[in-house]
Formats: sequence, C-alpha cells, structure tokens
Amino acid sequence: MTSQFSSLELGKRALNYFKTGMETAGHNIANADVEGYSRQRVDVSTTAPYTDPGLSRPWTYGQIGTGVAVDAITRLRNTFLDAQYNEEITVQGYWDTIQETLQTVELYVNEPTNDGFETAINEYWAALQQATMYPDDSAIRSDLVEKTRTLTTMMDQIITNYDQYRASLNEQLSLKVEEANTLIDEIAELNATIAEIEGVGWNPNDLYDARDLKVSQLSELINCEPATSCDMEDGQYKLYLDGKLIVQGDETRHLELVKIAGNDGYYDVQVEDNEFDPVSDLDVAEVTITQQASEAVHMLTVARLAREVAWEVGGADSITDGGERLVVEDAADALDLCGFFDIQVSSQGVQVQSNTINPPAGELLASPGAGDDTEYSFRVAAGDSEVLITAEWNGTEWELSDNAGTPTLACGTELDITDLQSFVNTSCGSFLNASVNTAGTVLTIDSLQKNHISITDLKGDLMESAGLADTAKTVTIQIDEDDTLQTIANKINGAYNFTESENSEITLSGEAPSSPEEWLHASVEEDGNGEFYLKLTSNVVGEQHRINLSGSSEGNLTVLKRLGLVQDDGDTAFQSMAQDACFTYDNVQYLSSSNDFAEARRITATDGYDAATLEVVSPGIAGSPPDHYDYPPQISDGVTGIYFSLKGTGTTEITCKHHVKGGEIFALLESRDDILLESISTFDELVYGLVSEMNAAHYAGHGTGDYENITGTDFFVPISVQSGASRNFNLNEMLSEYTGLLGLAADDGTGASAGEGDGTNALNMAQLKQAEILGGHSYTINDFYEGYIAELGAQGQRADTMQENQEYLVEQIDTQRQSVMGVNIDEEMIDIVKFQQAFNAMSRMITTTDEMLDKIINGMGVVGR
Repeated sequence: MTSQFSSLELGKRALNYFKTGMETAGHNIANADVEGYSRQRVDVSTTAPYTDPGLSRPWTYGQIGTGVAVDAITRLRNTFLDAQYNEEITVQGYWDTIQETLQTVELYVNEPTNDGFETAINEYWAALQQATMYPDDSAIRSDLVEKTRTLTTMMDQIITNYDQYRASLNEQLSLKVEEANTLIDEIAELNATIAEIEGVGWNPNDLYDARDLKVSQLSELINCEPATSCDMEDGQYKLYLDGKLIVQGDETRHLELVKIAGNDGYYDVQVEDNEFDPVSDLDVAEVTITQQASEAVHMLTVARLAREVAWEVGGADSITDGGERLVVEDAADALDLCGFFDIQVSSQGVQVQSNTINPPAGELLASPGAGDDTEYSFRVAAGDSEVLITAEWNGTEWELSDNAGTPTLACGTELDITDLQSFVNTSCGSFLNASVNTAGTVLTIDSLQKNHISITDLKGDLMESAGLADTAKTVTIQIDEDDTLQTIANKINGAYNFTESENSEITLSGEAPSSPEEWLHASVEEDGNGEFYLKLTSNVVGEQHRINLSGSSEGNLTVLKRLGLVQDDGDTAFQSMAQDACFTYDNVQYLSSSNDFAEARRITATDGYDAATLEVVSPGIAGSPPDHYDYPPQISDGVTGIYFSLKGTGTTEITCKHHVKGGEIFALLESRDDILLESISTFDELVYGLVSEMNAAHYAGHGTGDYENITGTDFFVPISVQSGASRNFNLNEMLSEYTGLLGLAADDGTGASAGEGDGTNALNMAQLKQAEILGGHSYTINDFYEGYIAELGAQGQRADTMQENQEYLVEQIDTQRQSVMGVNIDEEMIDIVKFQQAFNAMSRMITTTDEMLDKIINGMGVVGR
C-alpha cells in the first residue's frame, strides 16, 4: 500500500515539471530574435510506478503511478538540415565574393561607354585611317600620336587598377583568415566549456547553439565540415577542412598565410602543421599556382634559360678577300659597293630529316659531267654554333671541308648521305648528331641541346635538293654603287609587305614577309670609334627567328663581309644570339622564348620536332568542380593552372595543393589569382600582338620632311616577351617630339620613299584592324577585346544568377531549419498558459491532499473527546 504522503511527492514532481516548462518557454521567448538560437523543450517521462512485479511485492490492484520526472532540457535541431545549410552557405559565400569581384572588374574596364578602352582603340584606328589619306598633314600626324598616347594611357590605367585590386584582395584575404582563426579559437573554447558541463551530466544547450553558430559563420569562409557522430565517440567535437583536422576538442590548427615567391609574394592559405613550399628549389623556378590547377606533384628540370633577346647581326671588323675593310665615317656617303645578298628569318626544328634519297640509295652527288657544278657550300647552325661546310670536286673525287679546320673528308666519286653523316658528326659533333636509317636513304640531324637548327645553302642547292634546307621566305637585296648604309637599311625594311615593281632592287622568293616572325628590321648604328655600320635585328625574340644570310648565287660573301654582317671566315657576325629556355615538365620536353610564361612549345614527333606550336604546360581543371559545389569552374579554353618563372638550371618539384576549396576565402584566392591574372594575361596578349605587328609594319615606312629617308623607327617601345606586356605599353617618345618620323610612306624598292604624299604604309598599319593576329591568328584585335568583354559579361551574369539562386536555396533551407529550431511566440505562449493551468490544477491537488492529511492527522481518533 502506498504512503499517504506519496501524493505530495507526485505533486512536487509535477510542479517542478510545470515550473521548468514555463521557465523554458520564457527562455525561448526571450531568445526568439537571437541569431543561431534553437528552441528548447523539456523532456519528461513517468517515474517508476508502485510497485514492480515480484514475489514479495505488496498486494495492490495494479501498478500505481508515482508522477512525472524531468529527464533533460533539449534543443530542437535537425542535423541533416544543419549540415545542408553549412554546405550551401559555403557556396553562397563563394558566389557573393565572385560576384563582387566581377562587378569591380567590369567597373574598371568600363564597357560599353564612350570613354572605355574600346573607344580609345577605335579612335586610334580612325586616326590611322585618316593618316592614310593625308600622310603629309602635320595635324593628322599629331592627332595619331595623341590618339596612340590615349590608348596606352587607358591600358596603363586598367592594368594599374587590376594590380591595385589584386593587392586589395590580398589584404582582404589576410583579414578573412584572421576572422576564420578567431572563429576556430572560439569553437575550441566552447568545446572546453561544453565538455565540463557534459561531464556532470547536463546539456549546455545555449553553448551548443553558440558553437553551431560559429561553425556556420566559419562555413561561410571555408569549406569546413563537422565530424560525424561515429567520429565523435571519444567525446571530442571535431571540425575538418578538406580532411585536415582544424578543431579537436579544445585543440586547434589555424589557417596560415604563406607568401608565394612567384606570385608577387601574395599569400596562399594553408593549414597549420600542413604547410608546404610549392617549389622545392626556388633557385630553379618560381610559380604562381591558380586555384584551377589540379592537385598533383610535378617534376620540372630546366636545362637552360631563355636569353629573351632578339638576333642581332652587324658590326664585324671584317677583312674582305681583296684585303679592303669597309670603313664608313659618314652615314650619308655612298659605299661604292655592288652585289646581292639574301636574307631569311627562320629556323627549323630541333630535328631535321632529309628526303628519301633514292636511287641510287643515299647518293647526293654523282661524278660531275661537263657543265655540272663542282662546288657546293652550306651553313649548318644551332644555338651559338654554326659551321660552313663545302662539298668540292677535286678532279677525281668529292671532298667535304669546313671553315672550322676539320680535316678534309675524301668521299669518292659519289657523295652520299653516309659521307655527309660522317662529316657532320666530326665537324659539328659538339652540337649536332647525324644518323642514317638502315636502308641508307634518309639522313636525320638532331640538335644535342635541343636548339633550333638552321641549314642554309650558300652556293648551289645541295641542301635544298636533299630536303634539308630551310624553306622559309627569302628576300634578295641588290646593292648599287651609290647606295648608302641608310639606303640599304631602307631596302631591307621596305621588304616587309612589299609588292615587287619593275625597277625594284628587292626580290622575293615568293610572297613578301608579312608577319613580325618572318622578318627583321635594319638600322644604321655608330660604334665607339666614330664609324657607322649596318645592324639587322629580328622583330621577335627567340631561336625560331634566326637571321640567315647568304651571298650571291656563286656563294660569294664579299658584300656581306664588307657590310660587317659576316665574319671573314664566313660565320655570321652576331652581336646577340637568341636562346630559348629548354625544360622538361613531367617527362615532356618544351622550349620557350621567355622565362616567364604559361604556355610553351612541346618537342614532339607529331609536328616533326618543329617545336613551333604553343600549348598550355600545366592546364587547370577543365572537368568537374570540387565536391558538392554546384557551379562551373571559372575557366576558359587555354587558361593555365600554373604561371612559370624560370630562374636557373636544375631540377625542382612543384607541388599543387589547395587546402581551402570553398567559401569566401577560396573565392578571394580565385579572384586574385584566376580571374584577375587571366584578365591581365588577356591584355598582355593583346598588347604584345599590337606592338609586334605595328612595329613590324612601321619599320618599313619612310618619314617625311627631314626624315623622308629614314625607316626602321619603332612605333611603340619594343616589347620582348608577352608576359607583362600590358605594363610596358608605351609610344616611342621620339614620335611625339618629331612627328615627321612617322613611317607612313612605303619604300619604292630602291631604298627611297614613294613620296611624302604616299600613305601606303599607313594603310598597311591601318589594315591591322582587320588582320587576325591574336588567339592563334583567329581574332582581330577588336574581336579579341570584344570577346574578352563578352566573356567577362557572361561570367558576371553567371555569377549574378548563381549568387541569386544560391541565396534563395540557403533561404529555403534556413526556412526548413527554422521550422524545427525557430521560436514561435504564439506556441510558447500557449505552452506557458498550459503549464500555468496545469500548475494551478496540481496545486489544487496538493491542497486537497494536505486537507486530507490534516483530517487524518488531526481529526481521526478524537471521537468522544
């Protein structure tokens, strides 16, 4: 039988529950507008009934309830919705930042407006077009100069804004990392307090809410992820960043800002205790790794660096066969020199292969008959080395000799490719290797150091008939007695885009050179002794654009020697020799004319080892984006993942890792290193193409007035390599000071101007507006820029759409979360009323019980007193 006082105990328990329920409801109402708060409820259960089954149990009619027990106060959360919310808030943080970046970039380019870069370049083309009609008008010339200056100033402003914005993003990145580390520390501190409270069996609900709020705030910055319940069986709360622990209980790993040498010292974001150097040996290379680069470890071996200079020929202190050295003390003096010489600007691949020589197998030359040539000569060159080889019939047999003192090789009555192989390996063995196939019909010449090879016939056509000679465009220059050095320079310069005429002293082997890569420019220079000489400079840097000179058809080099273009021994008089960088990246060999690049030329058999086509060395992600991100990666065709800057020879590892792959911090990295660097690279390509093409065309033009006889003047300040071209975009200031130097008139083929009123060369320059010179000769300059603007607009539109969609998605998920965790004031008020009424009712029960007990205690057993 239960105690008479059991009802009081039952009531006490109930009152405790109702009181706790009202307090909890009040707590919910008080925190209804607190961010991250989740409503709480009282978990209760019935207390153990009286009595339990057993042999010794007291007799009753059944189990008798003993009331209610408060088990815990819990918060209402949906773990799945919380995880989904944190995941999507990461993506929203990403798109918020990307949208802001693209809006800022669009503001900088300021298109379409009347004062943007497109307007400036159209006004530049219009000024050139005017110059074609009025080439001798000084006002038109001045207008062209001013429109060009506006164009360069506009470009400088855009690139300066981009550079400053990159620096700003880097500072913003630093602040966001500091914010993330603060949140990491706060989460760890909360973990420590939570662990203490949990240790005594309580639920620190408000601290749970505070921690979850911090995790959501951190998720907006980085792609962090709480551990699963299985991973927290040890009782420690864990937080991961791409598989790396950043919080474990009260222990933390911070995000570290690591300066990257190849990225202007800008920061990469790495996890503490997991830091790495992208380049193992900074003496070999520095790199900028964009967020598009695939994670991997690459091996880079640099065999040599690029010199980043053009080929320059001239100034040799030569003695001619007649013993007279040409000394020019006045550039206006006639040289009293007659003759011809050929110019070719080209190189072959790193491997050259002959035609199939058959029949008879491998025979290049048979015994000469009456009237047949008995002497052939050709030049073999690669890198800094060149040898002039002669094949001569001595009356009984063919002999091979060179200008380097190699012993003469007797070849017998027939000269075949095995003889040539043997002599080349002896004479040029330090830089070339010659081999013959098993059938003895094909000769292959390889560059040992992977330099571009140039083979040029000097006398006869032995190399051409064998298929070994370079077949690039060749220009023949005729020299007359009354020609001065400047006249000869004008003829050479005038060969660009030249149309042959009846009286022309410029002869073309086919079409005229029409691209910067195909030609050079000549200038008259003064040495330190007061003497003048002729200098030839290739328009483009790199080994591919070697200057090859040959004399008359009889192989006579006298004119070239007297002009100082060829040494007395027949070697070309190079003042500077171009050299390409040669390196191996992940077992693939490349050549590059620049040490700073994103693209290089692969050495492969597919193009006959020409190594002439640029390709991305280390491409970025072109497929799926990182896990759980529902957005396309910010990448377009040809965008590289790594920008290289070669520093020295040797081998180094390049490690591509991305510790942060989502959120605002990832977006800041991508904005700084992908979006902005891609934009700057686009402008580099545009400027480099415009400067190269304009200068090449302008070199061919004659000035006016006092400068009518002058050609070879730079229009823009020359730019050697594409990387950084947009930062070096400047008009040649000489044109500002002396507009007469503007080369608007063409050469007449004799080294003289076609006339002050001639605007042919101005037309050649104006027609560059329609020339497809960019993007692998696929786009005009205007189309290229408009394509960039269109792509930028498309990216901005995509970012706006994705940001709007992501914001809506996060709102929807948060609405579902709030339906579970949010506080409903009406519902809480109903609970308060419910608990109040229950409290009153239970109070009445206790009062009634008290009255019963009072009757029993004080009223029973007193009958008859």
